[in-house]
Formats: sequence, C-alpha cells, structure tokens
Amino acid sequence: MKIFFDTNFLLRYYLDDIPTQAKKAKTLVEAAVNGDLELTTDLVVICEMVWVMDSFYELDRKSIVEKISNLYRTPGITVINGDILPDALISYLDKNVDFTDAVMGTSAIKHNIKYIASFDKKHMKRWKDAGLERIESFEDLRS
Repeated sequence: MKIFFDTNFLLRYYLDDIPTQAKKAKTLVEAAVNGDLELTTDLVVICEMVWVMDSFYELDRKSIVEKISNLYRTPGITVINGDILPDALISYLDKNVDFTDAVMGTSAIKHNIKYIASFDKKHMKRWKDAGLERIESFEDLRS
C-alpha cells in the first residue's frame, strides 16, 4: 500500500510542534520502516518543507539538511524526483543559496545544461564554478 504524504505531515513528524499530529505521523513512518506500507512524496514537497523550516521555524541549514538526509535514507519512504537530493543538499550548504535554487542548479548540471536564464544575479553567480552560466536574453548566447 502506497500513501503520499505532504509538507505538514513531514513538519509534524520532524518538529513535534503539534503533539497529537506528530504521534500519528510517527506511527505511519514506523509502519513504513517496518514494511507495512510505503510512504511517498515528491521533491516539490521537500522544497516547501525546507522553505517552511527555514523561513517560519528559522532552523539552521545544517539541521534542515540533517532532517532531509534522514528522510530520503529511511526505508519505506520514497521521494519522487529525489535522486538529486544529496547533491542539492550539498549545494544548499556550500553555495548558500535557497534550497529551490540548489535543486534547480543541481538538476541543470545533472541534465548537462550549461545556461540558467535568470534575472537573479546574486544567487545565480554562485553556480559559475559548477559550469553553469546565467543569461538574461537570447543575445547573451551570442556574445
């Protein structure tokens, strides 16, 4: 049996900020670890989770990375499109970019894409050492 879980499920599980919901989440995770069911989510849920833990709960990046790393390594839990998570988490820490930018840059690299079309000069320049070049227009490709 597969069950898709969302951001608030994960937040309750990791933060234990609403104890009755956290207990329910922990019971489902334990069932997944025991092989009774499979919990599944998507990379977009992980992006939202990181954003909420960072912006609302103000957790430090290392703590967030630890939680996400534990998640995708947990038996019985699958993250759709999660194959880039390990590299995205490293970029999130090392490049000091938003997690969604880390996912985007990592995905571009994985798919052998050289250019990032973005008006974000500050964060996108952090990818230059990885071989990604920021452009703003088609004309930038000709220069």
